Formats: sequence, C-alpha cells, structure tokens
Amino acid sequence: MTRIAFISDIHANLEALNAVLQEIDTHGADMIICLGDVVGYGPNPKECIDVIRSREIPTIKGNHDDYCSMLFEADITKRLRDDIKTSIEWTQTQLSFDDVDWLAKLPESLASDEDFNLIHGSNTPNHYNYCRDEETIKLNFEYQQYPLCFCGHSHSPLIGVDRGEELPYVDYIRKQTIKPDAKVLVNVGSVGQPRDTDPRACIVYYEFEEHTLAISRIPYNFKITQEKIRAANLPEKFAARLAVGK
Repeated sequence: MTRIAFISDIHANLEALNAVLQEIDTHGADMIICLGDVVGYGPNPKECIDVIRSREIPTIKGNHDDYCSMLFEADITKRLRDDIKTSIEWTQTQLSFDDVDWLAKLPESLASDEDFNLIHGSNTPNHYNYCRDEETIKLNFEYQQYPLCFCGHSHSPLIGVDRGEELPYVDYIRKQTIKPDAKVLVNVGSVGQPRDTDPRACIVYYEFEEHTLAISRIPYNFKITQEKIRAANLPEKFAARLAVGK
C-alpha cells in the first residue's frame, strides 16, 4: 500500500516543518510531496529550502516561491500588499542565487498518470486563485481534468466534491474514502501558517490503492518562530497569527 504525505505552505517556518517531518518519519510514508510556498512570511526561508532539498521532496511552485525568485522583475512588488512586499524583499536577502534558481525552476503543476494532479492554488488559468469555498472550488472543477487534485494556498484543509450544476460539497477533511464517481479536490492546509483557527501544523495522508484520506495536526513551539519573526523586524501580524491559526 502506497502512502503519500502531502504538506504545503511551509512559509519559512522551520519549527513547524521539523515537527511535521518528525511526525511523518515516525508514522511512515512512502513519499512526501510539498504543494508550494516553502518561503514567505516566516523567518527561516533558506533553512526550509535546505531541508526540502536535502530530503529531495518533490515540490510545486507557490506564489511566494514565485515572487521571491523574481529578483529582476521591477513590477512584481507593485502588485503586492505592503506587508507581503516587506516579506519578499527580506526573504530575497536571505537566499543565495542557487536558492533563488531552485525556486524559479519549481514546476507549476505535476500529474500522476491519469489518477491525480498537483497544483499550488487552482486548476484555473490563474494557478494562484484560491480554492476555499463552494464558489471557488466550483470554478476549479470547470478546469480540473483529473478525477482527483491536491492543492494548498488557502491554508485551510478542505475537501470539495463536484456535483455538476449544483455547488460542490465542501467540508473539512477527516478520515474518509474518496469515491471514484466524481471529481474531487483536496486542499491540504498549511504547515507553517494555518488559517482555519487551528494553529497546529497540518499534514494530509493519502493511501493510494485504498483511496483514503486522513489528516494529522501537529503542535509545535510557535513561540520560537514568533521570536524569530520579531527579531527580523518582519510585520507583527505574521507572528501574531501563528498563535491563533488565522
């Protein structure tokens, strides 16, 4: 039986990343896949890149990975909120050219034969659209070509099931079996900056042959991460939200 551990939206939170990898190593997985945003917001972008690269974890390019790799794009920061602009500019100072090159070369999507595909945000033409409610997931299904898709980006673990002309069924992930007779989208939540009011880091496991999902929430010492964010003079909101998960 093939067990895949999906992680996403690490956001340079080394404490959360180490906690989830320890959990995965303890309970076992045949493969770990990261659905993007290794960097951004948090205080340890280089260290998180080093961990992901050293373990050869297949990784999708997230929007923050994209922003941080656009060193010579003069207009990129004009399109971002001031707090994100501050984070991106600071993150770029922490990375080597090799780190930036790795981020730039990450794929926007991956697919496993005809079984499922992987994306950071959405299957829509704008891959950085969010899938976080009935309307946004319904729009995704209009473009989703595979029966099953895994994504991140919204920082909230959700499952959406296509119901044709009706709005899709959307709920939080629990231990469940995916039925093969409808399109399904699984949003795997966030390792380093959850926004579903649960501050614990998130992992979603997928048992390939049995088509079953399970979610695991991992506590970690977010106060250490908060202290690092403040020491780097990054926006206070990036530290404060780690305690409340939103």
